[in-house]
Amino acid sequence: MNAKIVYDLETDPMRTSVNVFFCSVLCLLPASAQEGQDKSNTLDRDLAERNSYTSSADEAIGRQYFLGHCAQCHGPEGEGGRGVNLTTGLYRHGSSDRQLYMTIRKGIPGSEMPGSRLTPSEVWRMVTYVRRLGAAGAGEKATGDPNLGRMIYEGKGGCVACHAVKEKGGRLGPDLTEIGLRRSLKFLRDSVTDPSSYIDRQYLSAAAVTPDGTVRGVVLNEDDYSIQLRDMRGDLRSFLKSDLTEIRVERESLMPAYNNALSDMEIDGLVAYLSSLRGKE
Repeated sequence: MNAKIVYDLETDPMRTSVNVFFCSVLCLLPASAQEGQDKSNTLDRDLAERNSYTSSADEAIGRQYFLGHCAQCHGPEGEGGRGVNLTTGLYRHGSSDRQLYMTIRKGIPGSEMPGSRLTPSEVWRMVTYVRRLGAAGAGEKATGDPNLGRMIYEGKGGCVACHAVKEKGGRLGPDLTEIGLRRSLKFLRDSVTDPSSYIDRQYLSAAAVTPDGTVRGVVLNEDDYSIQLRDMRGDLRSFLKSDLTEIRVERESLMPAYNNALSDMEIDGLVAYLSSLRGKE
């Protein structure tokens, strides 16, 4: 008996074929049009080497572009959310003006961040604004005791069972080695007190119901015939859908909320410890 799947399966967008006649017309474009496109590409590359848009007026314009294109994921003040925290001034794909330009322009393959269709000058103005965010947030400091937080992380909180820091710990939840660089203090606190408020797509959970019981875990892979989970103990589990009675996609995080389990002082300490995790020393 096939398992009853109680959610809508996501499908890839329909791929459309390119009209052969349209391609033929493109091939017959005048050489001058091709040359104009080449000059535009060259200008784009040249602009990517320097930022000439650094005035206060440029920054204000860059902020408007940021609010329209980036704030939904990165937060209106760059504090992080679905996207990384931009207020640290240090970024995984480079922190120079040119590297920021290329990250915004091209996007980040394999992530939710797409490339931008803004003009080079518009992107440069956004770089100026992101620079200001980094400078403004560099002094953000946690108020809690990180040493207390580390004890909570490794002991009472049980975080090490699901999260890894420098390859030590579990793999059920996200790696936290650089979490202090990627997330703001507010995001870290929200993740501790209300973890279901945001769930990374890589850590969506499901329950596979078998005749012998239910296995809950993070979905690693799925196709028409099978589903693979990392269960609550961190073990890999694979099931044929024909052997399951039901598959339930869960809308809540596997991580428990600590707003009632920990005191305010303990939560402050845990947030301070997480904020201190910034990768290699």
